[in-house]
Amino acid sequence: MKYNGIIEKKLRVMEENISDIQSWEISLYQHLKENSMLQKATERSLQISIEVMIDISERILALNNVQPGNTASENMKKLEDLGVIKSADNYSDMVRFRNFIVHRYEKIDLEILYSIVRNKLHLFRQFSDEIRSA
Repeated sequence: MKYNGIIEKKLRVMEENISDIQSWEISLYQHLKENSMLQKATERSLQISIEVMIDISERILALNNVQPGNTASENMKKLEDLGVIKSADNYSDMVRFRNFIVHRYEKIDLEILYSIVRNKLHLFRQFSDEIRSA
């Protein structure tokens, strides 16, 4: 199923944000820990990228006449049920991280942020690929 230009535009926003994070070369935890501007920029770029995933999931559900769930994680599961994505699990973890950034913004665990940067950025590319090939 091919989706509209709005979804493609959102995917590009997400990819640009992830590309920015990758260009900042956060190769060591110390780099992140010692630079508050880098911390904030990384948090914000991840938040925007995850918001894009959430927006896209809602749009695809609407285009498929599927009632959205009560949470963004439920919507990811519905995308899995539709066969749009292979597994909602990794994306649901990202949604939970976004909720943490938004609602518990006063204390973001830098180790979690660093772990996402080092180990999870590929999930955004995976999400894009799955959406585009659906």
